[in-house]
Amino acid sequence: MRRFLLPGLALLAACSDDGGASVDVDVGLSDSNDAAPVLDMPLDTPVNPGDATPAADLSPDAACSDPCPAAGGVTWTCHKRFMYGANWAWLHFAGDFGGIAAWGQAGVSKDAATYSTAMAQMKAAGVSVIRWWMFPRFWTESISWDSDDAPGGVGGTLVADVNKALELAEQHDLYIMLTPFSFDSFEPTTTESGIFTRGIQPMVVDATRRKKLLQNLVLPVAQAVESSPHRKRMIAWDMINEPEWAMTGPSLYGGEGFTPQGGLQAVTHAQMETFLKEMAVTLRQGSSALVTIGSAAIKWASAWTKVDVDFYQLHYYDWVYEWYPYTTVTLASVGLTGKPVVMGEFPLQGLSAIPGKGLPARSAAQLADDLWKQGYGGTLAWAFNDASFPWEPSALQGFAAQHPCETAY
Repeated sequence: MRRFLLPGLALLAACSDDGGASVDVDVGLSDSNDAAPVLDMPLDTPVNPGDATPAADLSPDAACSDPCPAAGGVTWTCHKRFMYGANWAWLHFAGDFGGIAAWGQAGVSKDAATYSTAMAQMKAAGVSVIRWWMFPRFWTESISWDSDDAPGGVGGTLVADVNKALELAEQHDLYIMLTPFSFDSFEPTTTESGIFTRGIQPMVVDATRRKKLLQNLVLPVAQAVESSPHRKRMIAWDMINEPEWAMTGPSLYGGEGFTPQGGLQAVTHAQMETFLKEMAVTLRQGSSALVTIGSAAIKWASAWTKVDVDFYQLHYYDWVYEWYPYTTVTLASVGLTGKPVVMGEFPLQGLSAIPGKGLPARSAAQLADDLWKQGYGGTLAWAFNDASFPWEPSALQGFAAQHPCETAY
């Protein structure tokens, strides 16, 4: 889901059915489903010398004690919890990390008080985890670009913004799930309100530029997280929001194919899968946080089962409720077993009744309770900062109050 205002131009779009060690990321040329990308980096090389913490330090071990594990939950730093919270998903669309100076939009580190106030409001509503978008469009000047329109490095306030976000999360006892990209990233290269904006599709389909995207942007951001004293507050990387809307053609694994949203430069399932497989490898080299993908709907349940993720993520709106009701289209029926499944987006106002199908309206609290009973691993409501889905703290507080321990990491 995304809605945003561009200075001087109102745009509306929605998801609907209609300082570390030098790393050489060798991601290869093959789109083979089974080909494993390779990182030319010794496994014992610390990502951030002087402040390196092995991933095991943030993982459960025999000494851990968990007083209230949630049956289907996601485990992080010794606690298995129902991942409960909200999508921010941004204060400034594509500007929270790096800022957009041309439009007078400051990133987290330059406007910490505003971001802190918002995080305090989410915490007061019962939120434990915040899903937070980074680069749905490349508007920030904190990314440098080479002549081939692939990233050459990071600068500006980007690293400072990542560090401040983690610091604020620590301050407010919150955990964040950063979403680097979105289907929006597949808009064509163009000039938008005075900013030359690159589309991501040429980087995804070309191995050389894809390598630079991963090595010169994704990896430095992951290393910035890992070097933070508050790195445990980074619970997961949600590699891309709803990639299915930027895909075309048949599914690699049967079931429904893909029809891209209009105006996007689409890629095939194989091309997107290769990108996400390689991105997962890169993130795991740079960061100890979990990894997931924000899939648009359960109808594409099998799409990312070959990618190295720690938990699956689905999104759910009225159209999904109508055609794929969770009362009958269960996780087991679509083969999503063996890993936790988080409902990463659903409307804060709940689901509408579907006439003729016997599907009643469900509030956010009722939906969370239904999914809890069905074995889901969490729910993240949409959204804190979207006027089309007005923020209502009480919509989240009820369920959190019923499960105060199982919903708080």
